[in-house]
Amino acid sequence: MTQRAAIVTGGSSGIGLAIAGMLLEEGYGVTIAARRPDKLQAAADSLAGEGREILQVPANMASEEAVTQVVAAHRERFGRLDVLVNNAGVGVGVPVAEIETKRLDMQLAVNLRSAILFYRETVAMLREAGAEHHNALVVNMASISARRARRGCRCTRRPRRGWSRSPRR
Repeated sequence: MTQRAAIVTGGSSGIGLAIAGMLLEEGYGVTIAARRPDKLQAAADSLAGEGREILQVPANMASEEAVTQVVAAHRERFGRLDVLVNNAGVGVGVPVAEIETKRLDMQLAVNLRSAILFYRETVAMLREAGAEHHNALVVNMASISARRARRGCRCTRRPRRGWSRSPRR
């Protein structure tokens, strides 16, 4: 069993994947969780290496049941938690006047609610790690969506050329 362990949500790409890689390099056992199993498998394969302990758990962070499953799988595999990285996030990608309630609910469930649920489900393990070595960490990521509206931001006009925008579904 590893000396230190971490959970990284949204760990199949981008910043989450980079954080998981860094933690693995530092010797942590890492659980990565994300929505799409195929992308999660590819991420785990890219992170795998000699001596690296990685667990992948496909999960939709909007689901409380999925959150508890990720934590249970992590606890079973590693038995401890030193770092929790709440990185999973979604964006609605439309001006406020056009937000559909179901998309708003999904965004709040993933970006806010899941972070609170993960903390609730892991607080005992984090406290144990903190008591052991005085250094348990919770990292909550945010996106550009968290910035204040300002003149010219995409909430008041269409995105500039070259910006990515979430597709409407």
